[in-house]
Amino acid sequence: MKHYNKHPFILYKYFTKELFLFFLFALFSLTILVFFIDLIELFRRSSNKIGVTQLEHANVYNIIGMAGLKIPSNIEKVLPFASLIGSIACFNQWRKKNYYIISRTFGLSLWKIITPTLISFFIIGLVSIIFLNPLSTIFNKKYDALQTIYFGKKNLKVFTFDTKGFWIKEISQNSQLIINAKTINDINNTLKNVNVFVFDKDKKFQKKIISKKATFLKDKLNLFEVDIISRTDSLKKLKKYTFTVKSESSGFDIAISKPDTIFIFDLPSYIFKIKKYGLNISKHLIHFFKLVCQPFLIISMILLSASLMLRSSERKVESGIVTISLVVGFSLYFIGDFIFALGSSERLPPLLSGFGPTLIGLFSGCYLISEIDEPTKKN
Repeated sequence: MKHYNKHPFILYKYFTKELFLFFLFALFSLTILVFFIDLIELFRRSSNKIGVTQLEHANVYNIIGMAGLKIPSNIEKVLPFASLIGSIACFNQWRKKNYYIISRTFGLSLWKIITPTLISFFIIGLVSIIFLNPLSTIFNKKYDALQTIYFGKKNLKVFTFDTKGFWIKEISQNSQLIINAKTINDINNTLKNVNVFVFDKDKKFQKKIISKKATFLKDKLNLFEVDIISRTDSLKKLKKYTFTVKSESSGFDIAISKPDTIFIFDLPSYIFKIKKYGLNISKHLIHFFKLVCQPFLIISMILLSASLMLRSSERKVESGIVTISLVVGFSLYFIGDFIFALGSSERLPPLLSGFGPTLIGLFSGCYLISEIDEPTKKN
């Protein structure tokens, strides 16, 4: 009786290598495509800034350099798409060359065939988190800085924070204000435990205002339960005090770092830090969960494409199966982005928004693979 090796590692290596080559080609193609889309968008924005004297002019080399800074971040984003498209193309070749049928004839199940590939691509996902993510965060910071220089940014009230709370400089008629708040709610524009230091136009201290609560509205800062201490140490108590401020917005923006400019291992401590001050942590928390799920999302795409492309044993190319595989993969990604958006707006719990879409794709792929995986045993 002839003995067949239950684990033909040479065959596993060949299948993994072939899928990896298709993946690299898809990744390169998608990266180049996104690069040119970014380049066109930057040229458009640059042309809209002609005649704006307060902003620095961006030439062709500046625009190309800015688009180049987005490449590591774009690679992170298109990795799941590249694994989807690459695996669809690879599994289509398997059908044409009867690789899957021959492997099943020798008693190799689909799980055995693709498990080494899944492990390899899971490692690729980990590498993207550990090595590619730090590079993309550095480049994103540089990109944001250049974007401010060449294109400007919205005129929003910007708060900074430290161990003493939040600080903001403001102008009220002929006075200058330095506002300090212990905690802040950026959703309803509410400050708590507020200290306002009032200076005249010559920057001489005039008075200090202590308030338990303050709300920021367009052109107004309303203080409630107010104690006013003048320069002569006289005390005056009021229920409400209002400053007229110069503002073009009806709210404020907190000067916190964007999630994509923070390295993944620094995100947990940063999230605890901004939570301490009462800020909305949903975007940062979901971004962290999304990065953690990256390896699982990549193998989910491979599982879904394998379960759909290898369901039929016909050698001819069926455009319907390819289309369905693409639609399922892209739908999983875009539905995931929609759920992430709901989580960022606090309409869904961050844990559900961060892990839900990836786990749905992973379990669906495992179920579909198990459904069609009935290997033929051969002695």
